[in-house]
Amino acid sequence: MHSSQVPSTEAASSVTTGMAGIDLDRVRATLMILGVVLHAADVFITSGDWLVADTHRGVFFDALVALIHSFRVPGFYLLSGLLFAGSLSRHAAPDLVLRQLLRLGLPLLVGWTLINGAQHALLAARRGDDPWEALLSLDVPIYHLWFLRDLLVLNLLVLAWVTLVGRSRRGGVREPGWLSRLLDRLEGHGPSHWMSVALSGAMATLGLLLIVRLTGWAYLKGASGITLFDLAFYAPLFFAGLLMHRRRGWLDAWLSTPLWMLPIAGFAANWGDVASDSLRSALAREMALAVQMVGIWVATGAVVGALGRLRAGARSGLGRQLSAASYTIFLLHHLLVIALALLLLPYDWPAAVKFGLIVLGAFAISLAFHRWVVRPFGPMRLLFNGRLPAPDAPAAVTARVA
Repeated sequence: MHSSQVPSTEAASSVTTGMAGIDLDRVRATLMILGVVLHAADVFITSGDWLVADTHRGVFFDALVALIHSFRVPGFYLLSGLLFAGSLSRHAAPDLVLRQLLRLGLPLLVGWTLINGAQHALLAARRGDDPWEALLSLDVPIYHLWFLRDLLVLNLLVLAWVTLVGRSRRGGVREPGWLSRLLDRLEGHGPSHWMSVALSGAMATLGLLLIVRLTGWAYLKGASGITLFDLAFYAPLFFAGLLMHRRRGWLDAWLSTPLWMLPIAGFAANWGDVASDSLRSALAREMALAVQMVGIWVATGAVVGALGRLRAGARSGLGRQLSAASYTIFLLHHLLVIALALLLLPYDWPAAVKFGLIVLGAFAISLAFHRWVVRPFGPMRLLFNGRLPAPDAPAAVTARVA
């Protein structure tokens, strides 16, 4: 894969970890597709009202949303770091700036203005407001595209750092920095256990969040509502991917987290998320945040590892289509889920039936849009997938490195 971000439509790739391999394409596409399931389930949760709230609800959907939340976005950041580390080894920093602006920035801009604009107008019409005024307004929320925004910021920060470090070492011998030497020494003590990696990641996240809050700027909102706290919350997972691209022992250990830990970790992450905002004692809130972080890192290791090891057999035709269309699905599904949920609101049908129809409908429309609108046309691939039109070439063959 020639880009560093997770949303992409490149051929399948693998990163070898020990004796096993991580099928990054499979993991990325699965996490992307789970976004449809997640947001369709949001319509039926009992713990609050989402952008669209159906009258038929069930606690099953609360549990499903909490479970997916514990690993989906963290998994994206881990994969992004792994892929970005590979890109850094192949491309110069100035080239990568342009590539990332195309891969992440352009689809973000298109999705924010067109797709989210249409969603904003649809919700305004639902409230009885003027949809055209909402569509043309300059305050369209970023909604689910915050991930692309934050990932682009992290990519550009790393590229700025790489450029500065490269200039400072220009003309001299490039020796490993103190952090690299420290990590090499730690890794040299032997293979890590999955829990030690998860605990280290959780502690690093807590430390970064503490530093950010001590600045007094943690919750100041920038463009599109971005805050330092939100950026720091997932950044360690991205940096973990960068570091573990070369330290496969740690990655292999983390991704050996047993899958049976997922329900426990998912519960811990959800409880910590709620308790860190609601407990009265400041110390208790910090402890809850620590529980949340451990849950996130354990759940991420379990799910990414399990998905990456599913290597038996060839993908079905539908699986290949979903994988190729995953970026388009990511951009489009939020609007489709809301539109279908609004369409089904008047019907007195069970929540499970409506949920299934929303998921299937969002998938079908997204796939059709990618197949007949995005994929055949170079400008559309650029706008929606960040891919420059490629010269004519023989049909691509999906490559996987064992």
